[in-house]
Amino acid sequence: MEEQERKKFRPRIWGLTAVVSFVFLILGANLWKLQMVSGTYYQEKAQGNFMHIVPVRPMRGDVIDARGKVLATSVPQFDVTLDWLELQKANKDGWKDVVARLAHFVKPYWSIKSETEALIKEDILFMIQNQQWERYRPVSILSDVPQKLQAVIAEHADELPGVSIEAMPVRSYPQQTLAGQILGYVREIDESEIDQFNQDPVAKEKGMTYASGDLVGKMGIEKSYDAWLRGEEGSQQIIVDNLGRPIAKQVLSDPVPGKTIQLTIDANLQQAVEQELERIIQETKKKNPKAEAGAAVVIDVNTGKILAMASRPFMNPNELIGKISDEVSAKYFTGSDAATFNRSLSGLYPPGSTFKMLTAMTALEAGVVTPKESIISSMASLGPASIQAQGFPEWTGSPMVGRSVNLRQALAWSSDIYFEIMGKRAFDSQPELLRKLASEFGLGPISGIDIPGETKGISPSPSWKRDYFKPYYDKKYQQALDAIDKKYAEALTQAQDDKTKKHIQGQVDAEKNLAKFNYQQDLTYHVEWRPFDSFNNAIGQGYNSYSILQLANYVATTVNGGRHYRPYLVDKIIDPVSKKVIKEMKPDVLNTVSASPETLAAVKDGMRAVMTEGTAGNLFANVPEFSGGGKTGTAQTQSKTAASIGYNGMFVAFAPYDKPQIAVAGVVSDAEHGGSSAGYVAKAAIMKYFGWQEKP
Repeated sequence: MEEQERKKFRPRIWGLTAVVSFVFLILGANLWKLQMVSGTYYQEKAQGNFMHIVPVRPMRGDVIDARGKVLATSVPQFDVTLDWLELQKANKDGWKDVVARLAHFVKPYWSIKSETEALIKEDILFMIQNQQWERYRPVSILSDVPQKLQAVIAEHADELPGVSIEAMPVRSYPQQTLAGQILGYVREIDESEIDQFNQDPVAKEKGMTYASGDLVGKMGIEKSYDAWLRGEEGSQQIIVDNLGRPIAKQVLSDPVPGKTIQLTIDANLQQAVEQELERIIQETKKKNPKAEAGAAVVIDVNTGKILAMASRPFMNPNELIGKISDEVSAKYFTGSDAATFNRSLSGLYPPGSTFKMLTAMTALEAGVVTPKESIISSMASLGPASIQAQGFPEWTGSPMVGRSVNLRQALAWSSDIYFEIMGKRAFDSQPELLRKLASEFGLGPISGIDIPGETKGISPSPSWKRDYFKPYYDKKYQQALDAIDKKYAEALTQAQDDKTKKHIQGQVDAEKNLAKFNYQQDLTYHVEWRPFDSFNNAIGQGYNSYSILQLANYVATTVNGGRHYRPYLVDKIIDPVSKKVIKEMKPDVLNTVSASPETLAAVKDGMRAVMTEGTAGNLFANVPEFSGGGKTGTAQTQSKTAASIGYNGMFVAFAPYDKPQIAVAGVVSDAEHGGSSAGYVAKAAIMKYFGWQEKP
């Protein structure tokens, strides 16, 4: 029975064996062909493939204000792109036909309106050809496409293999001009910047490497915190054939978005300052059409936090994204009114009478005056006629003329005579003390604020004047001597006898003696410290030159007990995903001033008198909650011998009087009295900060 069963299935087994053998025979033959006959072909083809690791750009981090309002962010901009790998899937019409159809669809939106579809097709083919060795990268055909074109591309997707709408991150500043110079802007890195960015300590710590083509911050927060904002690149592996055409893609790592930077700036306060600065400048222009610029800074006196920093002309960073027209370039980068110039940080201004608090503190610390000592406000008080000739009378309209004035009254009514006398006493007693105290209060040195562009101020003294001017006059004198030698060299050489030579040498000596006399005159009047210098610099003119940031910090240091803080703009660095604070900045006391508490108190009291009875007595008259102090200034910007004398309106203030919280400094260029120009900007800032309202 079993034998019969085996005989029954034996033909089937043999048949199955034959089929299997035949299949293996075919597989073996093909394997032999691949290895032996076509092996060289496939080996060469495989060797012609290349693997590229392509970076994937991360989303740049946001910049927000102290309350979380977004000041800078990245938004999607929709671009038409063409992917070579997908384009190869085109139907029998060929990939060039796809390009022709694409040209038809984009024609209404093409930048060159006069181009035909045929020319647009050629443009697109040129773009592809231009990227022939990087075909693994999608080619951007058209940027910032409208929704209508997006819909057309989507509707005809089957006819356009490889064509897609991609969301590309573009920097955006939703508040427009608000805090524009603080924020900065983003553009492609310059070759000259690569080393600078690669040396950034944060970039080195994170292992970042900057290279051509990277987008980086060009000024402000965008630049100084670029390594935090840019995030970490991801990577994509792309395999391309020996013609540069992509044949496979794989994401290796996802990009990590940049960190969120939270500023100390209050956007609402910043807006109030900018709006009032604009209003005041427009009002000033009615009297003086040259008025175009101004600046203001609001600082927390107990931390150094910058609460507002305005600079006019204002800057809109959105206008510096992408292609820049000649008109926009001129607006932002050319001339004295260039909008990228941060006048609060980089501009230097003679402080005018806002400097008189420092003169007072210097005189008090030098022991050459007491707060109660009175001076008769008249030119005779300066000294004999020769000294009076180097001084300045009281400002026109001063109620102090001819009156007895003490420190408090002198500050309240900005007495020039009083501070000229105190300045001369201080310079005669301790020539370098004023410069030393100025530095302690932040006037002159770089403060170390955390954005680039800060300018060093000038705080004069006898040694500063000598060091600054003497090399110039030494060189001038030496050039005069060299010119005399050159003038007579040939004549001396060709002199026929000693008498002639002696005569020529006499001329040489006479001219050199004259040159020496002129040199001594230059040293006397332009290098040595004169009474004129003491008078002029004591009232905030002369060589004095400071930024508005320095003036704000000087007032803050005066009223907070003498602690000089480093000003800063970034409060926290935050992880955008977890919302955890990665880094929080802390107040940094740079130094404590050497001025005594009694000196600080006397000056603070004088600043209160400015606001209650002095030159700014009416400024806060309709704000009953106000307490604090201030100082007006009218700073001359041109020599009296110039065709026209220019003035800037200067103003500094603090509030409240007891336990001060904020200090403000401002300037309105080509204005006159600070109380009627920059004073209103300070008033707007103080009212906004404390929520005070004017009463009718």
